[in-house]
Amino acid sequence: MSSEILEKIEELVEEGDVASLRSFLAGLDPYLVKEILERVSPELRVKIIPHIPLHNMSSVISKFSEELLGEIASLKGLDELLELINKMPVDEAVDLIQKLPPKTGSKILNLLPSHKAKEISELLKYPPESIGGIMTTRIPVFKSSLIVEEVIKEYLTKESAGAYDKHNYVYAVDAEGRLIGWIEVKSLLTKPRNKQLKEVINKIPATVEPFSDREVAAKLAVTYDLSELPVVDRDGRLLGIVTLDDVLDVAVAEFSEDLIKFGGFTDVIRSSYISADIKSVITRRVPPILFLYLMNAITGSIIASFVGVIERVAVLAAFLPMLADNSGNIGSQASTFIIRSLALGEIGPRDFIKVLRKEVLTSLCMASILLPIAFTIAFTITYLSYGGDSLPATHVGLVVSAALLVSMLLTDVIGSLLPLLLAKLQVDPAGVSAPIITTIGDIVTAVTYFTTAVYLLS
Repeated sequence: MSSEILEKIEELVEEGDVASLRSFLAGLDPYLVKEILERVSPELRVKIIPHIPLHNMSSVISKFSEELLGEIASLKGLDELLELINKMPVDEAVDLIQKLPPKTGSKILNLLPSHKAKEISELLKYPPESIGGIMTTRIPVFKSSLIVEEVIKEYLTKESAGAYDKHNYVYAVDAEGRLIGWIEVKSLLTKPRNKQLKEVINKIPATVEPFSDREVAAKLAVTYDLSELPVVDRDGRLLGIVTLDDVLDVAVAEFSEDLIKFGGFTDVIRSSYISADIKSVITRRVPPILFLYLMNAITGSIIASFVGVIERVAVLAAFLPMLADNSGNIGSQASTFIIRSLALGEIGPRDFIKVLRKEVLTSLCMASILLPIAFTIAFTITYLSYGGDSLPATHVGLVVSAALLVSMLLTDVIGSLLPLLLAKLQVDPAGVSAPIITTIGDIVTAVTYFTTAVYLLS
């Protein structure tokens, strides 16, 4: 977004030139308008929204954040929203209504034409994060016993009447409505007209159930390279489809959500960073910070319990930050690799032993590289601190090296196995955030370091 566009909007708002502002906004690309609303201050946004022609925003409005849609509903009223939703594909209308305040959504449903309200209500019964909540139901579906000529004729009639939201494939079902197969429309047009539909269709490589998580659809679409993914019930009856644009939206949303969780947030910030108010940011950042602060108190109490050792060999304190940072980094690396592999379906909870074996071996190999370096650094610093006395320098070097080895092994194993454990418990593995792993690494390091020091220096 160029600064000139934003400056022009600010200028028109300051001048109070409503007609020019409305005309200028109407001439902008809808995606650019979305970006503008996400970037400007709340005060300026309130002055812009009343003058945005919503009928131009049908392609993008369902992608607005909940906060932004709430503001639009409040400032624009229901009439324009109602007109827009009535013209939108059902799946996009559902996305939009789910983001609106509950009372506003209910009012809109009551004011919509009965057939449109019924289609939307059918999808609203599915949880927002489920596949059913994003599926499209207005698709070409025909009995498999029909001949190709009949299918093509009926398809063209319905297509010209705007009966389909998506029409890349024709879906074949049996008398019970169970999905049998599909065929691309352009391929169907080349088939012999006297054959039955079931004779020309292809097998569908994958299907999903409506109550499955949206992420399942994204994984299957990527795995099988599908532009559409049929949604069926437990009996195999076709309910609708999930399309590529829906899958891409899901993939981006899941990535954003996982990234936020891995950063230690308790909840996802739905709006953009610029437009998010400070209160919502604080309420999401403070709880994990407080939790980690209390966890760090454990580290402090552990260190305090070894104050006698630190008083006798004060130089030990110099190496604790180095060891703690190293442990946190290794644990975060391990958890990142495992969470990524879980997301891509490369591993699962069943691979517990394989992951454990691999991470232990990896830690030992990394330790073989880091231990000589750690010993050299610890020896040199202690040697200089003790005026050239090599005996305490050797002892401290051994303590640091031993603590490094143990803490590396433990934090690597914890960082890699915690996501697997959460996946086994059907909890989002991204909940194993980097700050938590780092804090656990601090605790493990403090315990192993000073315990090793007591044992070796006694």
